[in-house]
Amino acid sequence: MSSSRQSNRHHSEDHLGEAREYWWNDDYLALIAQRLNTQSYQNVADIGCGYGSMTFRLAPYFAKSAHLIGIDFEEAYVKKARQKAKRIQKSLRSRFTFQVGNADEIPLEDGQMDFTFCQTLLIHVPEPVNVIKEMRRITRPGGWVVAFEPNNLASHLMFDCYADTEYDVPQMLEMMEVRLRCEQGKRRLEEGFNSLGGAIPDLFKQAGLRDIQVWMSDKTLPLIPPYNSREERVRAAQLVDWLENEEGGLGYQETLHYFRAGGGKKHVFERYWQRVLAYKTKLLTQLKSQTYFSSGGQVMYIVAGKV
Repeated sequence: MSSSRQSNRHHSEDHLGEAREYWWNDDYLALIAQRLNTQSYQNVADIGCGYGSMTFRLAPYFAKSAHLIGIDFEEAYVKKARQKAKRIQKSLRSRFTFQVGNADEIPLEDGQMDFTFCQTLLIHVPEPVNVIKEMRRITRPGGWVVAFEPNNLASHLMFDCYADTEYDVPQMLEMMEVRLRCEQGKRRLEEGFNSLGGAIPDLFKQAGLRDIQVWMSDKTLPLIPPYNSREERVRAAQLVDWLENEEGGLGYQETLHYFRAGGGKKHVFERYWQRVLAYKTKLLTQLKSQTYFSSGGQVMYIVAGKV
């Protein structure tokens, strides 16, 4: 993220809109809750909670009198989460507390939680195993530590429509070089690794967790014309906003910044970016006319480990 954007927008703010509310299928979350026997848990922590989206989403699956604590280092996010908690606390019959704190030094006591989780947090931290150890520290013996984390690189090799299967191999290889160098650059800048999901079980083991279990989300994020559902319209509007304002990781300066940090050469990037600009123009036209088609495939891991 460039310094100019950092001064005006908070960390990950581009990804915390309404579209985030559609990341999960309710019946799948109920299945995960059943597998982990969450209905008996009273004390729950959401680390890197943002606006509290996953805190509120998972609340119905814990004990009716459960106390859910959300921790985030962005004070503005914590403030918004507190405001939402006031509006919905009675309907969920749970108690919510949101406070400012860092994931690598969680402001909670040892063994205080029955269930500690995070969503798309570990991909943004320089030393994820240290954060997992902190999550383990605040969780009681026999309690669960759970991470919901993606492999974002995988989507770059998914084909959303049949026409996409007629591709140019050198261009595809160049596109993957750019994405790989951007990932590497972000890691070298100590800003995390966007495709960490598949490595989380290894990190759980390193952090001393046991009985490690791994699942994958069954949710896709499709856009199938015409966009009849609220979910599809919200997602299309978010993409349009990102494209028009160079947000959501779609900006020239931000992408070049990570690419160069990953050892990429400027002339390679400029050639790649000319294709990106042409694709953006086409995509914007299709989104606004509701003719863009996407199956919305994603790779999201759910990893659970016992203390």
